[in-house]
Amino acid sequence: MPHLAVENISVHYSGQQWPALVHASTSVKSGEFVVLVGRSGCGKTTLLNVVAGLMKPTDGTVRVDGKLVTHPGADRALVFQNDALFPWLNARENVAFALKLRGISRKERGEIADRLLGLVKLDGFGDKSIWELSGGMRQRVGLARALAAQPAFLLMDEPLGALDALTRERMQTLLLDIWVESKTGVLMVTHGIDEALLLATRIVILAPGPGRIVREIEVGFGRRYAKGETVRSIKADPAFARARAEIEDSIFDGETV
Repeated sequence: MPHLAVENISVHYSGQQWPALVHASTSVKSGEFVVLVGRSGCGKTTLLNVVAGLMKPTDGTVRVDGKLVTHPGADRALVFQNDALFPWLNARENVAFALKLRGISRKERGEIADRLLGLVKLDGFGDKSIWELSGGMRQRVGLARALAAQPAFLLMDEPLGALDALTRERMQTLLLDIWVESKTGVLMVTHGIDEALLLATRIVILAPGPGRIVREIEVGFGRRYAKGETVRSIKADPAFARARAEIEDSIFDGETV
């Protein structure tokens, strides 16, 4: 079972008085959905970028199955808030791009891309130009492209943040469907507490000044959805409201919210 270990990560940007992140340790296993939450400036995206191999920590290590992470790798696929698709390629070609780099034949990569587009509910959209797709559709293409690399871990930085509320709700259930289907380990950044509660198997709470992990909470609402319970039923459960209040208390530490 793939295992991603974050060990005592600290990041101190040049020219800044205080570290962006200190002594952060957590982990993600295959089949887990771990969500990072916290106020602005708490180091969520910094930590995700270190895990992705986009930046080197001042101290500490990230390892995948014991192997030190020093740069981006195919074992970790990153999905940004901005879909970052190639506008000169159609939807299928965007999804198949990583497969092309691996030397997979045109026919096979087209078949794989169409299967993944089906997974993200975009059957029949492979020939569409990127400019013909809505924001939610483009983000789904981005997810399919990330999954084409068959990563052990899917890293997501506010992937739904730019979407309208209704599209965002639909995308949340799509993320859960993809997670269940792929059994990929997920590490995601969000500012939405309800979103974190619905998606996560574990929520990692960070605080600023300097950025640090202050608490980790195991949750199971996403697994309830995977077993067939509706999102409306889950959110109506008093346990959901209690968990939200508990996380808000941990994030704001007594401040009025």
